[in-house]
Formats: sequence, structure tokens, C-alpha cells
Amino acid sequence: MIALTKMLTGKATVSKRLTYKENMEEFKKISQKPIPVVVWNSTLKCNLKCVHCYANAGKKVVELSTEEAKEMIDDLAEMKVPVLLFSGGEPLLREDIYELAEYAVKKGVPCSLSTNGTLISEEVAERLKDAGFSYVGVSIDGLRETNDKFRGVSGAFDKAFEGLINAKNAGIMTGIRFTVTKYNVKDVPAVIDLLAENEIPRFCLYHLVPSGRADFNQDISNEVRRELISWLIEKALELHESGCVTEILTVDNPADGVYLHLWLKERGEEEKAWAALEFLKFRGGDNSGKRIACVDAEGFVHPNQFWWDYSCGNVREKKLSEIWLNTEDELLLKLRNKTKYLRGRCGMCKFKEWCGGFRLRALRAGDLWGSDPSCYLRDDEIT
Repeated sequence: MIALTKMLTGKATVSKRLTYKENMEEFKKISQKPIPVVVWNSTLKCNLKCVHCYANAGKKVVELSTEEAKEMIDDLAEMKVPVLLFSGGEPLLREDIYELAEYAVKKGVPCSLSTNGTLISEEVAERLKDAGFSYVGVSIDGLRETNDKFRGVSGAFDKAFEGLINAKNAGIMTGIRFTVTKYNVKDVPAVIDLLAENEIPRFCLYHLVPSGRADFNQDISNEVRRELISWLIEKALELHESGCVTEILTVDNPADGVYLHLWLKERGEEEKAWAALEFLKFRGGDNSGKRIACVDAEGFVHPNQFWWDYSCGNVREKKLSEIWLNTEDELLLKLRNKTKYLRGRCGMCKFKEWCGGFRLRALRAGDLWGSDPSCYLRDDEIT
């Protein structure tokens, strides 16, 4: 996750409350430990039919029971994980979600929700607040017409945005998750403006990861990607200077952080440029298999929420702490020392310690340790 607004201005809203440490020395110590944010795809049930769903939601599986989930949460509490992110499918279709979130919060595990938002009535928003959710992220992938095509259901945009506002009005920190593709990139400016008008504190742009129903054919070109990130940087500054609360972040392309460093350096902002690079050293890069873990609906553990074709264990058979912290899994061990194995442009890049590319996307392109096909930096910028 690359916090553009934070790295440009030193200010943040959701990022500061959820993850940012003002004390850099403390942050450095924490960042070296493989204690992960845990994404739990708590169910594969869903009320929408999204064309780019990484979980391929809708399949029937034997999901973790309430008691099995509580046993996992007990373990997460002992691990002192920073966040448990309830995802899906649509997590609000789990009847015990409020009970489980309340249980986790009481155990000292902060909880966030990743949802399509269509089921968040005013009553549901209050229940989410009472359960202790600290953040609700709603997936919106464009304005009304674009979003509804993506979601496969007419009226999905209106219900999702209403749910977002209901969560905000209930006093929960909110934001949207926007997965950019060649079909919706044109809607990015209008969606951000809509958030700013409604004082929604976070816009989180996800780069597409080929997984589930998503593939490279849906992705934007690297030329468009570079133009988009340049525009987002300018927009983050504009919003900050106008006093707007909306912060901008990007996810799943660590090259964005390096590009921001280069952007600042080119404009003579040397101090900010090197501060951004220092921040990236501990916060940026692909943390799959180290500080991000995924538990799917059946309890299988994955290096991230998109990597479902590889499992390093199951929480029904062994605690996540045992799978993760005392691992003998070859892939996890290599991901935690990935700079040793990088090849291609990523291997020759002078920023590989801060970035390293997004490994799963490289794997989908044919070589786990090869070049990240979504890196838009020029050769003269990285060598």
C-alpha cells in the first residue's frame, strides 16, 4: 500500500489511525517482524456477480464455523496482528459477522470490513459500529453505469454508495476500493470528486491482479498507468491544499512509491524525495508472505488474497501462528528474502530493496522472480 497523500504532505486520515507510526524507530522494529495483516475471506457467498472477482465468489464450500473462526481469532490475538480484514464474497452474508468482530475486538484485534456496500442499511451500519469495526471499505469501480456493468447487477452503485454514506454517518471511518481496468480508468476523476464532495476520507486504487475472474486482458497499459499515477499525485496535492479530508492510496504496485520518489526529486523536493524512499524501505514493497496473509473461507492460508492456487497450510489443522511464524514453507521463506532471487528488470533495478515488484503478477506473466509486467518505470530511471 502506497500512501501518496501521506508521503507527499505528511498528513493522513484513515492511514494514520489504522497503521501509521509517528515514531520511525518503532515502525522500523515492527516492520521487520513477519506479523501480518490478515485478510479473511470469511465466505464465498455473494449477492453480486463481479467480472473481476479475484475470489471467484459464488462457489459452495464448507466455511469455517463460528467456533473455528473464534479459535483462529484467539491465535491472531496472541500473534498481535495489526488488523483482521473481513472480506468475501460478501462478508455481510455471514450471519455471525457481528459476533465474530465483537469477539476479535475484545481480544485486542482491530477489525476492518471489505464489502460491496449494497447491504449496509442504517441499521446494519449501527450494528457494524457496535461490533467494533474501525474501518469499512466499499468496493466501487466507477460511476453508476460503469460500476453496475462490473458488478453484474443493476442498481448496485446506488446501493453501494448509500451503504458507504450510512457507514460514514454511523461514525465509522470509510473509504472506497477502486480496481482500475481499461474499462473504468476514465471514471477515476469523477469518483474521487464524488468522495471529496461527501467527505469520504479514503480513495484506495487497486492495480488489477490476474486472479479468479480477473485477467491481463482487462488491465490498463503501462503508458496509461504512468499517466494515472502522475494525475493521482497531482490530485492528492490539490485535495490537501483545498483542505479536503480525502486521502489517496494505491495498492498492489510497489513501483508507485518509487515513481513518487522520482517525481519529487525531479521537482527539486530532495528532502521529501528521500524521506519518501526511507518510508518505502519499511512500508512499501510487496509484503506478500511476510506482512500480509490470507485465510480463505475453507481455512487455507495463502501468501496474499489473490494467491489461491498456493496454500501453505490450513488453520483447521494447524494454527496460523505455527504456519506463519515458524515456517518451513519454501515459498514464504523466499518471499521474505526476495531480493536474492529477482531476475530481469526487477533484478537489475537499483530500487529493488524498496520495491521488488509484485511477485504474483510476475508469476502470472510466467516467472515468479522475473520482471513485474506492470512496472512502468523507464530503464534509465531504474539503473
